[in-house]
Amino acid sequence: MRRRHLLAGGAAVAGLAAWGLWATAARAQASLAMPQPDSAEADRIATEFAGGAEPLAEGLALELPALGDNPAAVPVRVHVTEPMTEASWCEEIILIADLNPKPLACRFRFTAATGSADVAVRLRLIQSMPIRAYARMSDGRLLAVRQEITVAAGGCGL
Repeated sequence: MRRRHLLAGGAAVAGLAAWGLWATAARAQASLAMPQPDSAEADRIATEFAGGAEPLAEGLALELPALGDNPAAVPVRVHVTEPMTEASWCEEIILIADLNPKPLACRFRFTAATGSADVAVRLRLIQSMPIRAYARMSDGRLLAVRQEITVAAGGCGL
């Protein structure tokens, strides 16, 4: 009798231990799961940058490839296409990668002495998404441009 009780008790303890390990692993995996990306944070950043100004669709150019074959380093160029004058020059440009975990990709500030507002960067993108650029001009105007990009595998997870 003792042997049977010992074996039954051991099996019960092993079963409880296995269940405990499984539950712990399931909780750990759930906490590591990436949240589903959405553009709510990107919209908040854009609204904050706009400061109530209505974005204009002309005067700002965004150049990026149709297909980002290396999502860890996607080349992006943004430039103001209108001439800079004493009365109207670019104060700031921001780039927003809508579905990245941190959508504000970069921010550039300029002075009247800069002469032009032209920047080129390489972005790390997690998936195919829209890329937005905004430029705040010294005369209060807000220039905006948006373009979709398709990328291969996620670069943010590399």
